[in-house]
Amino acid sequence: MSRNRRLVSAAGAVLAGLFAITACSTSPGSSTPTSGGANHVILTVVGNTGGPQPRTFNPYLSTSGINALWGAAGMIYEPLVQLDAVKPTVSYPWLAKSWTWSNDNKTLTFHLRSGVKWTDGKPFTSADVVFTFNMIKKYPALNTGGIKFNTVTAPNPLTVVMTFAAPSFTQFFYIAENTYIVPEHIWSHVKNPTTYQNPHPVGTGPFELASFQPSTMLLTRNPHYWQPGLPKIYGLRYVQYSDNTTAIEAQENGQVDWAGGPIPDGQKLYVDRAPQYNHFWYPPTGIVSILPNQHVWPLNLTAVRKAISLAVNREEIDKVGESGYEAPLTSATGLLLPDDQSELDPAYQNADLTTNVAEAKSLLLKAGFKMDSNGLMALNGKEIKLTLGDPSGFADYMTDAQIISTELKKIGIAVTVQGLSTNGWFSDIATGSFQMTLMWSNSATGDGYAVLDSLLDYKLTAPIGTSASGGDYERWDNAQTQTFLSDYQDAPTAAGRQQALDGLEGIMVNEVPVIPLVGAADWSSYSTRKVTGFPSPSDPYDAATEGTPVGEVVALHLVPRS
Repeated sequence: MSRNRRLVSAAGAVLAGLFAITACSTSPGSSTPTSGGANHVILTVVGNTGGPQPRTFNPYLSTSGINALWGAAGMIYEPLVQLDAVKPTVSYPWLAKSWTWSNDNKTLTFHLRSGVKWTDGKPFTSADVVFTFNMIKKYPALNTGGIKFNTVTAPNPLTVVMTFAAPSFTQFFYIAENTYIVPEHIWSHVKNPTTYQNPHPVGTGPFELASFQPSTMLLTRNPHYWQPGLPKIYGLRYVQYSDNTTAIEAQENGQVDWAGGPIPDGQKLYVDRAPQYNHFWYPPTGIVSILPNQHVWPLNLTAVRKAISLAVNREEIDKVGESGYEAPLTSATGLLLPDDQSELDPAYQNADLTTNVAEAKSLLLKAGFKMDSNGLMALNGKEIKLTLGDPSGFADYMTDAQIISTELKKIGIAVTVQGLSTNGWFSDIATGSFQMTLMWSNSATGDGYAVLDSLLDYKLTAPIGTSASGGDYERWDNAQTQTFLSDYQDAPTAAGRQQALDGLEGIMVNEVPVIPLVGAADWSSYSTRKVTGFPSPSDPYDAATEGTPVGEVVALHLVPRS
């Protein structure tokens, strides 16, 4: 499963001008597409593991098959801008060819491309963009990024103007890349878009739905696509597997062309089987943490969260659970070092994440806990017994969870590992129906604010029982944190933003609202037997994940072998 749902900060990413995906691959030695069979290459892609899926193509709902489970929403629907996953200062004009901020970052103007059509042949205009944003404003359940704006208008068919009550450049990712634009001529007739299944999706993307079955679907080239000559591959066949193990076996046996998720001992079991074709690349673009539900005792106690952080062995999690692919985090600030080194407050230079069982026990004892006859820490006779739940199909997370359970037992905390269905897990974290879970952050290599905002911003979450809109699933509700987040958003200078970021780093170090573990890889493995053009360490034009929105950028670089 391609897990890392990246977040790229807009700070510094607002670049005007035009960018066009080249018609040929950017990788050395790429071949030129030929006629006949090469022009009809269909790649087999692993849909996010979880078994058969319903025919749901609503791109806004986390439980929608096309979005959360097939991971293919961005192949059909498109954003205004694409932001590079591995180069956070790089942005690619997409449905919008340029954009500008004005009025102290309280007005955002997009200039759209002309000649773009929907897959049903009707023209795409600014009216579609205005409709889309007004729709997500009217229905908060669709507003997964928590976008807040005053007005959105269309002065002409190719211009969109958004106004805000306060400086809003930090919303750029949510507005420009995290929001898929939908056709007004279809969605304006939908009575309730929060329950709309959208069985016949119409988008502006490079592919359209050709066929669907619960365990497989075929997307084929959109004949109306606005980038001439693209895509060069004919189609993508998504296949659902019941779990990661089955999907990995299919990759190792050569039945899959493109997938996400780690392959244990991938060099030996995947690459070495066909070294001229098989590759994987796992660049870190975020962090993985234990999310402790702040409404569950004793996870609402700082001392307990600090003790858990001290007890876990991050090196073991990386080595055993993540097969050495997700390096241990070193800074208690949650920053991804060394990428975010320039943003690290010198006051926390030595705030290292370490393993110290004795100190963890000491913290609990000082907080009033006592070790009872069962070997468990207890407060007033109440033992610490917790559940750590994640999808059973996430083989690496299940192993990580067992390691964590074993380590926390050493300090008197009993942890039951619970395997869930992928659908059930998504629902549980959205509504806060969990005690602890392992989860990746939104990501922004080189931009610490974006990661911390996604983890700590209470505006992104909701009360227990209500679905969170896109972050802070642990329900961290802290006034000082919100002040720092607001200060960052409103600061007119880089120095002011850094001061606010320093405050957020202090919250992470001193309060431990989440427990950082390892870097979150943008998982991707792929075969070049049929095509060339995938990103790689030597050609890092973006991450190589098949998941959206990155997957669309990659798909448009792929060139069939002759």
